[in-house]
Order: sequence, then C-alpha cells, then structure tokens
Amino acid sequence: MRYYEMLFIVHPNYEQDRLDAVISSVQEEITSEGGTLLKIDNWGKRKLAYMINKQRYGSYVLMYFESDPSMIQGLHEWMEIQAQVLHQMIIRLEEKPELSAETQNPDSSFSAPYKKAESRDAKTVKAPVKEEVVVKEAQVEETVVEEETVVKEETPVEVEAPVVEKTAVEEKAVVEEATEEKGV
Repeated sequence: MRYYEMLFIVHPNYEQDRLDAVISSVQEEITSEGGTLLKIDNWGKRKLAYMINKQRYGSYVLMYFESDPSMIQGLHEWMEIQAQVLHQMIIRLEEKPELSAETQNPDSSFSAPYKKAESRDAKTVKAPVKEEVVVKEAQVEETVVEEETVVKEETPVEVEAPVVEKTAVEEKAVVEEATEEKGV
C-alpha cells in the first residue's frame, strides 16, 4: 500500500449539498477499490489560473488516501469521465503524510489582523494639500518648457526648480506666451 494525495476541482456553480455529493462519490470510488481515506480537506471556491471548460472559478478539494498502485490508473480514468470534476491530479507520496485536524488551505495561514489607520489632526491634513499645489504648479511649468523645446528644437532650454511664490497671473502669462509662439 502506498500513500497518495489527490487535488480535484469541482464545477463552481454547485451548491454545498451537491459539492458534498461529489466528494462522497469520490470517497466511495476510493473505498470500493480497496483504498483507505486518511483526510479530506475542502478549500472552497477559488479563482483558477486559467479557464477550464469556460469556467474561471472552481471548488478545490484535497484528499489523502492509501491504496494499491494498480488502483490509481482506474481512479484517474474514473475521475476524467466525471462531468462535475473540472480537473484532477493524483500525486504519490514517498512516506505517510503528517496530517493534522487543521486545514491545509494555503490561504488560511495568512490571517494578518486588519489595523485601522490612526486619526490625523488638522495640521497633518493641511500639509499634503500645500504639497499637492506645489506639484501642480511644477507640472504646469514643465509642460510649458516642454512645449517651448518642441517649438525651438535647436536652442537648448535651461530648466530651473519650480518657484512656489508664482502668482496665477504670472502662470497665465507664461502659458499665453507659449501658445502664441506655437501659433495656436
């Protein structure tokens, strides 16, 4: 007798009762052929890596069992003709698996607690708003400089750091000059 691990994916539209019926039919097939079930682990519905039979999701079930190697080919063929099973994979294990009562679902081990963001006072909220204004002014000035360089390809343009004290009137004048040079 050897140890095996079987992972199979059941059609995602099946309700829990119908999924349990599929799992029990696989159990009956294994036990009727002389195998012994060690553990059944239902991982639930998950997104598939690629579409199988026009389905993007599937319900994953992991089974550990012990059986004769001659039974595996028949089990594989039986699983292939089951319409409710989208895909299946049977792996031979070298030694008896160490099974616990907990689930083997890889997503269940990640359970980081959700931490709420701390409330900010009024000073902290105002500071980023000023920075955003500076960034917007700098972007307008860079855009104007880029437009001038496109018009005047032969003359190099020196770009200085953006000045925060510029008024809206000065910015409007720079934009108007750039549009006049373009001929727009």
